[in-house]
Amino acid sequence: MKDFNITLFSKTSISIFVFFFIVGLHTVDAQRFKGSAVFGLNLAQIDGDDLAGYNKLGLTGGVKLAYPIRDNVDINMELLFSQRGSNDGFGFGNMGDNYTDLRYLEIPVYANIMDWFVPKEGYHKVKAHAGLNFSYLFAVDSSNGAVSNDIDTYKRNNIGYLIGVDYSFTKHLGASLRYNRAFNSILDSNAISYWVTVRTEYTF
Repeated sequence: MKDFNITLFSKTSISIFVFFFIVGLHTVDAQRFKGSAVFGLNLAQIDGDDLAGYNKLGLTGGVKLAYPIRDNVDINMELLFSQRGSNDGFGFGNMGDNYTDLRYLEIPVYANIMDWFVPKEGYHKVKAHAGLNFSYLFAVDSSNGAVSNDIDTYKRNNIGYLIGVDYSFTKHLGASLRYNRAFNSILDSNAISYWVTVRTEYTF
């Protein structure tokens, strides 16, 4: 696997996010912010690599910061590790004969619309969200001859959209299902990344 250092821009973006995440949790007005830890799975594919199906399993996880702008609407930003790509067999990493393993740092930014309020505990049970996803590619591994194993041939920055739904079991514990699609190709050829995310969330 060929790894490269994160650019100064990416380091700065991550530092800014972490700063506001910590400030949001510890300032006097911390009740206005909600911080969460998230962990789950990506089921991914690449359109244009001669493989089909959401067979590539990858890990995803990180932190989320939410800020309410109305009683039933909040704005969210996340910092995630995200493993994507494709596979000719259903599984993680290089379990198939032809696979592509792409590792990203993601910063999703989106709005939540919430419903089914539980007054006694002060939280909404269901949410629908939509927004944008900004990704930075930092590692590649591939055995698929239809795509490259050289990270220099990939576009490091990837922008796409996301839509999803959330369900909260309690005030602190919930789950979400999200569909993600990139706008731009990951290579000079037409290779578009798609992935479905299933994850759990713990809100502090």
